Amino acid sequence: MNRLTDIANMVESLSRIYHRLRKEINGQLINEGLSMSKMKILHLITTGKTSATDIKNYMGFSSRTVVTVLDALEKDEMLRRQQSLTDRRVKYVHITKKGQEKLIIAKCTYNIILDRIFAPLSDVQLKNFYEVCNLLEIQQKIAQ
Repeated sequence: MNRLTDIANMVESLSRIYHRLRKEINGQLINEGLSMSKMKILHLITTGKTSATDIKNYMGFSSRTVVTVLDALEKDEMLRRQQSLTDRRVKYVHITKKGQEKLIIAKCTYNIILDRIFAPLSDVQLKNFYEVCNLLEIQQKIAQ
């Protein structure tokens, strides 16, 4: 095999692994009214003042998708929106007690699945995999 074929095969393998992982995690989180995306958003809004624009930039979603997800989380009482006191165009998003409780459950579920999926890898293999992923991600940011 040549280098490009090997790389293409690795990319396809990573894609299949990621989609199976995401499908399994979402399948488990649906019982809590969540998804990986909703879990990531809830986690993000625990880190401080967060606006829909912050979420959009962090998640890489369209504005419409962010609003749809925030509406669903607000309807399920996992977050609340609050108008900025200094800029009436901005609404900050805050996690509720119910959202915090759901996030704890979601993180636990997420960690159990990740631990099981990555269990076959040794600590050295995990470290090498992390380094490779990190290097590729840094190169992508530089190229943009």
